[in-house]
Amino acid sequence: MAIIGTIRKHSALAVIIVGVAIAAFVIGDFGAGRSKPTTDIGAVNGEDIAYMDFNSKVEENLEFQRENTGDDKISEETSYQVRQSVWNTMIRNLVIGNELEELGMGVSPEELFEQVQGKNPHRYILQYFKDPNSGQYDPAIVLNYLRNLDQMEPKARTQWLQFEKAIKEDRLETKFNNLISKSYYMPKPLLRKQHEQQNKSLNIRYVSPGFYVIPDSAVVLTDADYARFYDKNKAYFQNEEPVVELDYVMFEVKPSAKDREDIAEDVSKMFADFEKINDPMTFVNANSDQKFDTGYINRGILVKGLDSLLFSSPVDAVIPPFQEENAWFMAKVMGKEERPDSMQGAQLLITWAGLGINDSVTRTQQQAKRTTDSLVAILKANPARFEEITKSISDYPTAKDDGGLLPWFPDGNENVSPFFDAGVTMKPNDVKIVETRLGYSIFKLSEKSPDKQKVKAAILQRNIDPSNQTFQDTYTRASMFAGTYKNPEAFDTGAVASGVFKRQAANVKPMDNTVQGLKSARNMVRWAFADPTEIGEVSPVFDLQGVYVVALLKDRSPAGVQPLDKLKERIEPSVKNMKKIELMAGQITEAMKRTADLNEFASTFNAKVDTATVTFTGMNRSTIARENDVLGQLFSLPSGQLQGPFQGNFGVYVVVVDNVVEAPSKEDFTYEQRMDFQGWNNRVSNSLFDALKKQATIEDHREMFY
Repeated sequence: MAIIGTIRKHSALAVIIVGVAIAAFVIGDFGAGRSKPTTDIGAVNGEDIAYMDFNSKVEENLEFQRENTGDDKISEETSYQVRQSVWNTMIRNLVIGNELEELGMGVSPEELFEQVQGKNPHRYILQYFKDPNSGQYDPAIVLNYLRNLDQMEPKARTQWLQFEKAIKEDRLETKFNNLISKSYYMPKPLLRKQHEQQNKSLNIRYVSPGFYVIPDSAVVLTDADYARFYDKNKAYFQNEEPVVELDYVMFEVKPSAKDREDIAEDVSKMFADFEKINDPMTFVNANSDQKFDTGYINRGILVKGLDSLLFSSPVDAVIPPFQEENAWFMAKVMGKEERPDSMQGAQLLITWAGLGINDSVTRTQQQAKRTTDSLVAILKANPARFEEITKSISDYPTAKDDGGLLPWFPDGNENVSPFFDAGVTMKPNDVKIVETRLGYSIFKLSEKSPDKQKVKAAILQRNIDPSNQTFQDTYTRASMFAGTYKNPEAFDTGAVASGVFKRQAANVKPMDNTVQGLKSARNMVRWAFADPTEIGEVSPVFDLQGVYVVALLKDRSPAGVQPLDKLKERIEPSVKNMKKIELMAGQITEAMKRTADLNEFASTFNAKVDTATVTFTGMNRSTIARENDVLGQLFSLPSGQLQGPFQGNFGVYVVVVDNVVEAPSKEDFTYEQRMDFQGWNNRVSNSLFDALKKQATIEDHREMFY
């Protein structure tokens, strides 16, 4: 739907085939121990999501991706992202759909009509149905499109139905959000309290002796200390879903010295043919590992060495092979020109019968040529009439509306290259006949950017890639590692002995596709979460696009709050700091018995006296302003007295409140009420689904399928 829808490869050697086959067998058996039927990929509040339904939507989205990109090849990463998107959409629709069903909310046919053709159409309609000249929404375009819908191909009608469905779903969600947001109301007494908390301030002096001077040796931690810190901070130890921790080693496949020698020899032989070939462009297209622009190229686009050689060499010069950025290059200069980067103009098309542009056209090619020549004579004499004549005579379908306008188009655009090539030697307001597959076009140049020197070249790139033998040798190294070092202690020893760096990956989730920068690591993640895989187990070799990886499952943590025994090592530094703050508070308590003077107190601890102005909401850059528990106590203190110690998360504080500045009197809270409602409205839009999702019972079995 036009309006809406806008080498070499290494063959697998026997050892690799066997290794991959074994890995596939193992991976395919990961979920064997589950009792969940494999027909469902998940469920929301007891409503199953069938694998066939899910996969069907994935395929629809992948097909849409192919149409949009024009590329039939979908990368593994793109497939993963599409599956994630489809899953999130299905979960969202089911979670919100349950709420809408209970509320009895829907979108009637009359309401949908208003969203599509009414006075205030949906934002999707406003976005896609615009006049190409003004860029403004045009309701006539919508009506014209709908009138012709029955005559369009089935795919277009299907796309329109999907578009309508998207409008309906968005409208439903908007109504639901409005229902929640309109329930918010802030009474005036609460607004007044909020005003006081934001504007009442304290001018304070305080001292916070550095607890870090207490040595670790003075701190003795008990189980009760760990438990106290853990209980206070449980919210930070929550896993929304299961996670695993992995150690792994990588065996990167890099070209060997022999690979480089062999490739250099191949390049030399290839260059011998390249020098003699009559059609270098065809030769390059058949042999280059990288496809280059076959049009005119600006300086600075290519790799540095190639760029310099091409622009300093004459036309027909052949650039001998040279190595740069892990590749060999050779080239031939096909042309040099002073050309603009872009231009704009207009065309007047005169076609003839048989070209399929306009079935009502009966003129022959000879008649079309005579008509075109006559028009050129008229337009050369009076270029100002170009738009007027184009709208009345041109055979191009949109000419009556846009006057044949060709908006700014770049050099290298194949669709308009005949016009660009003609415009290179033209001046503004010049007209010229350009023959295209549509007929004879009279091209009028309106404007073009300044000329630059450009070069056209046949460029052949031969990548320095590892050979099949190097892949085999690297895989053998990785396979030997996996077979020899089969427990955590041996894994560490083996990494040192094999000269590979052991890496760590924490918080790996069941549906992750990457692990600490390793792309397409899906099979590795599936292995880690599979029921048969045990903690301390070493994996088979995983082939991750030119990198062989062997992993060790170090730990597993279920969804929910992580148990304290798994966190002790991680939280120990924070628990020590908490203990040091307590010890410092004890020292401060003793010091305060000896003096009530803040400066003398600061001198005792070799600390400085800081000043700050703080509000109850803590909008201040000072450290003490980030201590919410301490701030709450400060606003209940009398003025002029040394108070403390106050224990916070970042230190211990002794404070003197010098002055209390009351909030200014205020009765009109209209603005505050409006801003509060706007903030609430934003929270509803951004967080409502997440809140509902947390309350929903969601089962996710995708790891059994992908």
